[in-house]
Amino acid sequence: MKFLLFSEIAFEVSDPIALIESYCFQTNFYRNYDLPQDRRIELVNKIGARILQAEKRRRCSIVIHETEGLNIFKYSLDDFLDNRSMQDHVRELDEKVIKKLMNIPGIGLSKATKVLHTFYPEIIPMIDNPLQKVYRSKVGKKRNEGNSYQILVAYYRNLKERDNRQNLNEVFEIVRRNNFQGLSKLRVFDILWWSYLKCKELTEEVKRERSIDLNLSSMKWFD
Repeated sequence: MKFLLFSEIAFEVSDPIALIESYCFQTNFYRNYDLPQDRRIELVNKIGARILQAEKRRRCSIVIHETEGLNIFKYSLDDFLDNRSMQDHVRELDEKVIKKLMNIPGIGLSKATKVLHTFYPEIIPMIDNPLQKVYRSKVGKKRNEGNSYQILVAYYRNLKERDNRQNLNEVFEIVRRNNFQGLSKLRVFDILWWSYLKCKELTEEVKRERSIDLNLSSMKWFD
């Protein structure tokens, strides 16, 4: 099954259901992410935000509670992707929430979106550092883009791609029928793209190691 990342990178997952289910079984994340639970700021560290200072978490919590009435939080993901004012809602989110979170020392885009995903897992994705790196290398440089608003808009537009959306919906429904009902669509897609990037990174690492081994072997031969 094929997917797109930022509408620029096509990647294929031979068995996305098996990948997601094995990821759930092999890690502790399933209890930490989207399962129905009380939404509180302390949970951000269970999904890797690493906001260790209580004062910083308190400031994040204040921002979240002050902005809980934003329009974007009222939508389901599918309704939001179909909304003509999607970009306006993202801009409001960026200006009124994300930038305030990022003004807290030590909070970048990755941690800011993890805070938001903790409270709104159905509608806010986690824009992790590997995802930002891909965006800036494949999209940002070419189009002179790269701020938080542009990255989020590009992410949501990517999900709107016809085949991407259809495939994600199909995978999500099967996963849900298989009793993984606490996963949001965004988290399902997160597992897919993260696994693709991790596999690509490991493949490149193996190629580098083999290249080094070959060079060392040739040097020994000449000795």
